[in-house]
Amino acid sequence: MNDVVNGTVAAGFEPVAAAFRQLFESGAETGASVAAYAGGELVVDLWGGWADAARTRPWRRDTLATVFSVSKPVAALAVLTRVADGRIGLDEPVRTYWPAFGHGRGTVRHALSHQLGLPAVAEPLTVQESLDWGRCTAAIAASPLAWEPGTAAGEHAVTYGNILGAILRGATGETVGEVVRGLGFDVHFGLGDGDLTRCAEVEHRDADWPERAVRDHGELWARALGNPAGLLGTAVLNGPAWRTGELPAVNGHATAAGLAGLYQALPRLLPADLLAEALAPQYQGFDRLLEQDATWTLGWRRDEGWVGMGGIGGSSAGGLLDDPAGYRMAYVTRHLAGHDRSDAMYDALEACL
Repeated sequence: MNDVVNGTVAAGFEPVAAAFRQLFESGAETGASVAAYAGGELVVDLWGGWADAARTRPWRRDTLATVFSVSKPVAALAVLTRVADGRIGLDEPVRTYWPAFGHGRGTVRHALSHQLGLPAVAEPLTVQESLDWGRCTAAIAASPLAWEPGTAAGEHAVTYGNILGAILRGATGETVGEVVRGLGFDVHFGLGDGDLTRCAEVEHRDADWPERAVRDHGELWARALGNPAGLLGTAVLNGPAWRTGELPAVNGHATAAGLAGLYQALPRLLPADLLAEALAPQYQGFDRLLEQDATWTLGWRRDEGWVGMGGIGGSSAGGLLDDPAGYRMAYVTRHLAGHDRSDAMYDALEACL
Protein backbone atom coordinates (compact mmCIF):
# COMPACT_ATOMS: atom_id res chain seq x y z
CA MET A 1 0.00 0.00 0.00
CA ASN A 2 0.96 3.63 -0.19
CA ASP A 3 2.59 4.23 3.18
CA VAL A 4 4.12 7.58 2.29
CA VAL A 5 3.58 10.22 4.96
CA ASN A 6 3.50 13.79 3.72
CA GLY A 7 3.70 17.13 5.50
CA THR A 8 6.03 18.79 7.95
CA VAL A 9 7.07 18.75 11.58
CA ALA A 10 9.07 21.37 13.46
CA ALA A 11 12.53 20.56 14.78
CA GLY A 12 12.24 18.39 17.87
CA PHE A 13 8.94 16.83 16.78
CA GLU A 14 10.37 14.21 14.44
CA PRO A 15 9.20 11.38 16.77
CA VAL A 16 5.59 12.34 16.01
CA ALA A 17 6.23 11.78 12.31
CA ALA A 18 7.91 8.45 13.11
CA ALA A 19 4.94 7.34 15.22
CA PHE A 20 2.49 8.43 12.52
CA ARG A 21 4.42 6.53 9.85
CA GLN A 22 4.45 3.44 12.06
CA LEU A 23 0.64 3.39 12.06
CA PHE A 24 0.67 2.85 8.30
CA GLU A 25 3.56 0.43 8.30
CA SER A 26 1.82 -1.75 10.89
CA GLY A 27 -1.49 -1.71 9.04
CA ALA A 28 -3.28 -0.02 11.95
CA GLU A 29 -4.08 2.95 9.72
CA THR A 30 -5.11 3.30 6.07
CA GLY A 31 -5.85 7.02 5.75
CA ALA A 32 -5.50 9.83 8.27
CA SER A 33 -4.07 13.22 9.14
CA VAL A 34 -2.69 14.77 12.31
CA ALA A 35 -1.93 18.38 13.18
CA ALA A 36 -0.73 20.03 16.38
CA TYR A 37 0.13 23.41 17.81
CA ALA A 38 2.55 23.92 20.70
CA GLY A 39 3.62 27.23 22.12
CA GLY A 40 1.30 28.91 19.64
CA GLU A 41 3.10 27.46 16.60
CA LEU A 42 2.03 24.77 14.15
CA VAL A 43 4.56 22.03 14.93
CA VAL A 44 2.93 19.01 13.29
CA ASP A 45 1.05 18.91 9.99
CA LEU A 46 1.03 15.38 8.53
CA TRP A 47 -1.17 13.22 6.36
CA GLY A 48 -0.88 9.83 4.73
CA GLY A 49 -2.48 6.77 3.23
CA TRP A 50 -5.51 6.65 0.99
CA ALA A 51 -8.78 8.56 0.89
CA ASP A 52 -10.78 5.73 -0.69
CA ALA A 53 -11.34 2.04 -0.18
CA ALA A 54 -10.05 1.21 -3.68
CA ARG A 55 -6.70 2.87 -2.82
CA THR A 56 -6.79 5.15 -5.85
CA ARG A 57 -6.93 8.58 -4.15
CA PRO A 58 -3.98 9.52 -1.95
CA TRP A 59 -4.90 11.36 1.25
CA ARG A 60 -4.16 15.06 0.90
CA ARG A 61 -3.84 17.88 3.38
CA ASP A 62 -7.37 19.04 2.53
CA THR A 63 -9.01 15.59 2.64
CA LEU A 64 -12.12 15.74 4.81
CA ALA A 65 -13.03 12.97 7.26
CA THR A 66 -16.25 12.50 9.19
CA VAL A 67 -15.22 12.83 12.84
CA PHE A 68 -18.30 11.70 14.81
CA SER A 69 -18.34 13.05 18.41
CA VAL A 70 -15.35 15.30 17.77
CA SER A 71 -18.18 17.35 16.23
CA LYS A 72 -19.83 18.05 19.59
CA PRO A 73 -17.48 20.77 20.92
CA VAL A 74 -17.66 22.49 17.53
CA ALA A 75 -21.46 22.57 17.72
CA ALA A 76 -21.14 23.87 21.28
CA LEU A 77 -18.78 26.59 20.07
CA ALA A 78 -21.42 27.75 17.59
CA VAL A 79 -23.83 28.31 20.50
CA LEU A 80 -21.14 29.88 22.69
CA THR A 81 -20.35 32.50 20.05
CA ARG A 82 -23.97 33.63 20.34
CA VAL A 83 -23.75 33.58 24.11
CA ALA A 84 -20.79 35.91 23.70
CA ASP A 85 -22.80 38.42 21.68
CA GLY A 86 -25.74 38.29 24.09
CA ARG A 87 -28.28 36.53 21.90
CA ILE A 88 -28.33 33.34 24.01
CA GLY A 89 -28.25 33.14 27.81
CA LEU A 90 -26.52 30.18 29.43
CA ASP A 91 -29.05 29.98 32.24
CA GLU A 92 -32.12 30.71 30.14
CA PRO A 93 -34.64 27.87 29.82
CA VAL A 94 -34.18 25.85 26.65
CA ARG A 95 -37.85 26.42 25.81
CA THR A 96 -37.18 30.18 25.55
CA TYR A 97 -35.48 29.42 22.25
CA TRP A 98 -37.01 26.02 21.47
CA PRO A 99 -40.69 26.10 22.47
CA ALA A 100 -41.19 22.46 21.44
CA PHE A 101 -39.01 21.45 24.39
CA GLY A 102 -41.69 21.06 27.02
CA HIS A 103 -39.52 20.45 30.09
CA GLY A 104 -39.34 23.76 31.91
CA ARG A 105 -36.32 23.20 34.14
CA GLY A 106 -33.82 22.50 31.41
CA THR A 107 -31.42 25.34 30.62
CA VAL A 108 -28.93 26.05 27.85
CA ARG A 109 -26.16 25.26 30.34
CA HIS A 110 -27.72 21.84 30.96
CA ALA A 111 -27.89 21.25 27.21
CA LEU A 112 -24.25 22.18 26.64
CA SER A 113 -23.00 19.98 29.51
CA HIS A 114 -24.96 16.80 28.71
CA GLN A 115 -27.28 17.27 31.71
CA LEU A 116 -30.54 17.95 29.85
CA GLY A 117 -31.90 14.41 30.14
CA LEU A 118 -32.51 13.66 26.45
CA PRO A 119 -29.68 11.30 25.47
CA ALA A 120 -31.88 9.03 23.34
CA VAL A 121 -34.83 9.36 20.98
CA ALA A 122 -37.84 7.36 22.07
CA GLU A 123 -39.49 6.99 18.66
CA PRO A 124 -37.76 4.59 16.28
CA LEU A 125 -36.41 6.57 13.32
CA THR A 126 -35.12 5.54 9.94
CA VAL A 127 -31.72 6.79 8.80
CA GLN A 128 -33.49 9.12 6.38
CA GLU A 129 -35.62 10.55 9.19
CA SER A 130 -32.61 11.07 11.45
CA LEU A 131 -30.99 13.19 8.73
CA ASP A 132 -34.17 15.21 8.20
CA TRP A 133 -33.67 18.18 10.53
CA GLY A 134 -37.29 18.90 11.31
CA ARG A 135 -38.32 15.28 11.70
CA CYS A 136 -35.42 14.30 13.94
CA THR A 137 -35.57 17.41 16.11
CA ALA A 138 -39.31 17.00 16.66
CA ALA A 139 -38.75 13.37 17.71
CA ILE A 140 -36.13 14.49 20.24
CA ALA A 141 -38.48 17.11 21.68
CA ALA A 142 -41.24 14.51 22.03
CA SER A 143 -39.04 12.03 23.90
CA PRO A 144 -39.50 11.69 27.67
CA LEU A 145 -36.69 12.82 29.92
CA ALA A 146 -34.33 10.13 31.18
CA TRP A 147 -33.69 12.32 34.26
CA GLU A 148 -34.59 15.77 35.52
CA PRO A 149 -32.28 18.38 33.96
CA GLY A 150 -29.33 19.17 36.19
CA THR A 151 -29.68 16.09 38.40
CA ALA A 152 -27.49 13.73 36.35
CA ALA A 153 -25.46 13.61 33.15
CA GLY A 154 -25.05 11.27 30.23
CA GLU A 155 -23.42 12.00 26.92
CA HIS A 156 -26.13 13.00 24.45
CA ALA A 157 -24.53 10.84 21.80
CA VAL A 158 -26.75 11.56 18.79
CA THR A 159 -29.21 14.16 20.13
CA TYR A 160 -26.68 16.78 21.30
CA GLY A 161 -26.25 18.67 18.04
CA ASN A 162 -29.95 18.88 17.21
CA ILE A 163 -30.71 20.19 20.69
CA LEU A 164 -28.04 22.88 20.37
CA GLY A 165 -29.09 23.58 16.81
CA ALA A 166 -32.72 24.05 17.84
CA ILE A 167 -31.62 26.54 20.51
CA LEU A 168 -29.44 28.38 17.99
CA ARG A 169 -32.12 28.50 15.31
CA GLY A 170 -34.71 29.75 17.77
CA ALA A 171 -32.42 32.48 19.07
CA THR A 172 -30.83 33.71 15.85
CA GLY A 173 -32.32 31.90 12.85
CA GLU A 174 -28.90 30.42 12.05
CA THR A 175 -27.95 26.79 11.65
CA VAL A 176 -24.94 25.23 13.33
CA GLY A 177 -23.35 24.78 9.92
CA GLU A 178 -23.78 28.45 9.02
CA VAL A 179 -22.17 29.67 12.23
CA VAL A 180 -19.28 27.21 11.98
CA ARG A 181 -18.62 28.17 8.35
CA GLY A 182 -18.36 31.77 9.48
CA LEU A 183 -15.49 30.89 11.81
CA GLY A 184 -13.26 30.30 8.81
CA PHE A 185 -11.75 26.86 9.47
CA ASP A 186 -11.87 23.67 7.42
CA VAL A 187 -14.54 22.21 9.70
CA HIS A 188 -18.08 21.72 8.37
CA PHE A 189 -21.65 20.63 9.02
CA GLY A 190 -23.54 20.13 5.78
CA LEU A 191 -21.08 20.02 2.90
CA GLY A 192 -21.65 21.90 -0.32
CA ASP A 193 -21.10 20.33 -3.73
CA GLY A 194 -17.61 21.75 -3.98
CA ASP A 195 -16.43 19.92 -0.88
CA LEU A 196 -17.96 16.51 -1.55
CA THR A 197 -15.05 15.41 -3.73
CA ARG A 198 -12.66 16.01 -0.82
CA CYS A 199 -14.35 13.47 1.45
CA ALA A 200 -12.56 10.33 2.51
CA GLU A 201 -14.49 7.10 2.23
CA VAL A 202 -15.19 5.51 5.59
CA GLU A 203 -14.22 1.89 6.10
CA HIS A 204 -14.53 -0.44 9.09
CA ARG A 205 -11.49 -2.24 10.45
CA ASP A 206 -13.71 -5.26 11.13
CA ALA A 207 -16.91 -6.20 9.35
CA ASP A 208 -18.85 -6.40 12.62
CA TRP A 209 -17.53 -3.09 13.98
CA PRO A 210 -20.87 -1.21 13.56
CA GLU A 211 -22.78 -3.86 15.49
CA ARG A 212 -20.18 -4.07 18.26
CA ALA A 213 -19.97 -0.29 18.52
CA VAL A 214 -23.65 -0.23 19.45
CA ARG A 215 -24.00 -3.52 21.31
CA ASP A 216 -20.90 -3.84 23.49
CA HIS A 217 -21.89 -1.16 26.01
CA GLY A 218 -24.80 -0.45 28.33
CA GLU A 219 -28.53 -0.30 27.73
CA LEU A 220 -28.76 3.50 27.39
CA TRP A 221 -25.81 3.51 24.98
CA ALA A 222 -27.53 0.89 22.84
CA ARG A 223 -30.78 2.88 22.76
CA ALA A 224 -28.97 6.11 21.92
CA LEU A 225 -26.61 4.81 19.23
CA GLY A 226 -28.96 2.15 17.91
CA ASN A 227 -31.65 4.58 16.82
CA PRO A 228 -31.69 4.78 13.89
CA ALA A 229 -30.49 1.27 13.16
CA GLY A 230 -27.73 1.11 10.58
CA LEU A 231 -26.44 4.65 11.07
CA LEU A 232 -22.81 3.45 11.20
CA GLY A 233 -22.96 1.48 7.95
CA THR A 234 -20.63 2.54 5.15
CA ALA A 235 -23.53 3.03 2.74
CA VAL A 236 -24.84 5.74 5.07
CA LEU A 237 -21.53 7.31 6.08
CA ASN A 238 -20.30 7.55 2.50
CA GLY A 239 -23.64 8.74 1.15
CA PRO A 240 -24.75 12.25 0.17
CA ALA A 241 -27.41 12.58 2.88
CA TRP A 242 -24.82 12.11 5.66
CA ARG A 243 -22.35 14.48 4.06
CA THR A 244 -24.77 17.27 3.13
CA GLY A 245 -27.18 17.07 6.08
CA GLU A 246 -26.82 18.28 9.65
CA LEU A 247 -26.77 15.82 12.54
CA PRO A 248 -24.31 18.00 14.42
CA ALA A 249 -23.59 15.65 17.31
CA VAL A 250 -21.80 13.30 14.95
CA ASN A 251 -21.60 14.26 11.28
CA GLY A 252 -19.03 17.02 11.25
CA HIS A 253 -16.43 16.79 8.49
CA ALA A 254 -12.97 18.24 9.01
CA THR A 255 -9.29 18.15 8.28
CA ALA A 256 -6.85 17.71 11.13
CA ALA A 257 -5.32 21.09 10.32
CA GLY A 258 -8.77 22.70 10.41
CA LEU A 259 -9.66 21.24 13.80
CA ALA A 260 -6.28 22.01 15.36
CA GLY A 261 -6.45 25.54 14.01
CA LEU A 262 -9.93 26.04 15.45
CA TYR A 263 -8.74 24.86 18.88
CA GLN A 264 -5.72 27.13 18.65
CA ALA A 265 -8.02 30.07 17.85
CA LEU A 266 -10.39 29.59 20.81
CA PRO A 267 -8.95 32.58 22.74
CA ARG A 268 -9.88 34.91 19.90
CA LEU A 269 -13.21 33.22 19.13
CA LEU A 270 -14.59 33.68 22.66
CA PRO A 271 -14.04 36.38 25.30
CA ALA A 272 -11.58 35.30 27.99
CA ASP A 273 -14.16 35.12 30.77
CA LEU A 274 -16.61 33.07 28.70
CA LEU A 275 -13.87 30.73 27.47
CA ALA A 276 -12.75 30.13 31.06
CA GLU A 277 -16.34 29.36 32.06
CA ALA A 278 -16.84 27.14 29.01
CA LEU A 279 -13.78 25.03 29.86
CA ALA A 280 -14.55 24.79 33.58
CA PRO A 281 -16.22 21.64 34.96
CA GLN A 282 -20.01 21.83 34.92
CA TYR A 283 -20.61 18.23 35.94
CA GLN A 284 -18.32 15.73 37.63
CA GLY A 285 -19.53 12.22 38.39
CA PHE A 286 -21.11 9.15 36.88
CA ASP A 287 -22.13 9.44 33.23
CA ARG A 288 -25.24 7.35 32.64
CA LEU A 289 -24.54 6.69 28.97
CA LEU A 290 -20.80 6.03 29.22
CA GLU A 291 -21.28 4.12 32.50
CA GLN A 292 -18.13 5.64 33.93
CA ASP A 293 -17.12 8.81 35.71
CA ALA A 294 -16.78 11.85 33.47
CA THR A 295 -16.20 15.57 33.78
CA TRP A 296 -18.21 17.70 31.35
CA THR A 297 -17.69 21.36 30.54
CA LEU A 298 -19.84 23.51 28.25
CA GLY A 299 -19.09 21.28 25.29
CA TRP A 300 -15.83 19.49 26.07
CA ARG A 301 -14.83 16.53 28.19
CA ARG A 302 -12.03 16.94 30.71
CA ASP A 303 -9.60 14.19 31.68
CA GLU A 304 -7.09 15.53 34.18
CA GLY A 305 -5.28 18.31 32.26
CA TRP A 306 -6.57 17.31 28.82
CA VAL A 307 -9.71 18.95 27.42
CA GLY A 308 -11.28 17.77 24.19
CA MET A 309 -13.41 15.07 22.62
CA GLY A 310 -12.88 11.76 20.89
CA GLY A 311 -15.18 10.34 18.27
CA ILE A 312 -16.34 6.78 17.82
CA GLY A 313 -14.04 5.18 15.27
CA GLY A 314 -10.81 6.85 16.37
CA SER A 315 -10.75 10.57 15.55
CA SER A 316 -9.91 13.01 18.36
CA ALA A 317 -9.22 16.68 19.04
CA GLY A 318 -8.08 18.37 22.23
CA GLY A 319 -5.16 19.43 24.33
CA LEU A 320 -4.04 21.45 27.31
CA LEU A 321 -6.61 24.15 26.66
CA ASP A 322 -6.30 25.83 30.07
CA ASP A 323 -2.76 26.94 29.12
CA PRO A 324 -2.60 29.43 26.22
CA ALA A 325 0.82 28.00 25.37
CA GLY A 326 -0.27 24.39 25.82
CA TYR A 327 -0.59 21.99 22.93
CA ARG A 328 -3.67 21.47 20.75
CA MET A 329 -3.85 18.39 18.56
CA ALA A 330 -6.30 16.82 16.11
CA TYR A 331 -6.25 13.38 14.54
CA VAL A 332 -8.80 12.38 11.91
CA THR A 333 -9.19 8.99 10.27
CA ARG A 334 -11.44 7.13 7.85
CA HIS A 335 -10.49 3.69 9.24
CA LEU A 336 -13.05 3.10 11.99
CA ALA A 337 -11.61 1.21 14.94
CA GLY A 338 -10.39 2.13 18.43
CA HIS A 339 -8.48 5.10 19.84
CA ASP A 340 -5.08 3.41 19.95
CA ARG A 341 -3.92 5.50 16.97
CA SER A 342 -4.84 8.92 18.35
CA ASP A 343 -3.50 7.84 21.75
CA ALA A 344 -0.16 7.04 20.09
CA MET A 345 -0.11 10.52 18.56
CA TYR A 346 -0.85 12.22 21.88
CA ASP A 347 1.85 10.12 23.56
CA ALA A 348 4.43 10.99 20.89
CA LEU A 349 3.58 14.70 21.01
CA GLU A 350 3.69 14.87 24.81
CA ALA A 351 7.04 13.07 24.85
CA CYS A 352 8.46 15.78 22.56
CA LEU A 353 7.21 18.46 24.95
